[in-house]
Amino acid sequence: PKTFHQSLQRAVRYLALACGDKPIDTYCRDDANHYRDNLLNHGLSPVSVSKSLSIIRAMLNFVCRERDMELINTFSGIYIEETEPAEKRRPVPTPLIKSVQAECKAIDDQARWVIALISDTGLRLSEALGLATSDVVTNSPTPHVIVQQHNWRRLKTSASHRKVPLVGASLWAAKQALRSTDTDRLFPKYCLGQTTKANSASGALNKWLRTRLPEGVVIHSFRHSIRDRLRNVECPPEIADAVGGWSRSGVGERYGSGHSIEVLQKWMKMIEVT
Repeated sequence: PKTFHQSLQRAVRYLALACGDKPIDTYCRDDANHYRDNLLNHGLSPVSVSKSLSIIRAMLNFVCRERDMELINTFSGIYIEETEPAEKRRPVPTPLIKSVQAECKAIDDQARWVIALISDTGLRLSEALGLATSDVVTNSPTPHVIVQQHNWRRLKTSASHRKVPLVGASLWAAKQALRSTDTDRLFPKYCLGQTTKANSASGALNKWLRTRLPEGVVIHSFRHSIRDRLRNVECPPEIADAVGGWSRSGVGERYGSGHSIEVLQKWMKMIEVT
């Protein structure tokens, strides 16, 4: 994806600016420490600096393996001073989920369908925007969406491939979007051709949500809310993982074909906002 290439190019550009563009086996520990300090001095957070270092390290390891070279450990184990942990993403309070869903139904347009769909499924924004019409099953006793990879949208992890029941506002939104689209995409405004406009959509949707949700609560916060809502009905963690596409914790979870859509629907019906 474009963002993957951009992150690699950015890390390499920072390295060349800080330490010079030279053969990879000539970088020394002082270079690696200077690279770290340079990024910190330019205002990057320790988390971002660590990510840039991991990108450089992964690229060097890949090249060394492919070229049968001795591994280069120059950028391994770089010390980064610990800081206060970043504030965790806050979930959307349940009363506000209800009010946002009501506004989405009143406005009844494509942007609001996206928000409503996410609010009761916990889909990642890119997952929702990248849905094909064939991924949406509404004429069934167990309405659901199929989250799967397409040419225009990759999945974050292998666990992201899943079926998610449609209940409440998400079922309404899916039906509205299906009736409206005349393409093979559920949300053609944000996904047509070979790209998914997740970044621009995120900005627009968060701008609308900003006056309706507390500070720091954004479109992705609905995903955090789903986890909390499932916890509050004492949903087993492995079922919550299956709904959200979170990586399974135990080896046993990788055996078999997973939970049936009927079982997932039972738990999702328990968290409908009424």
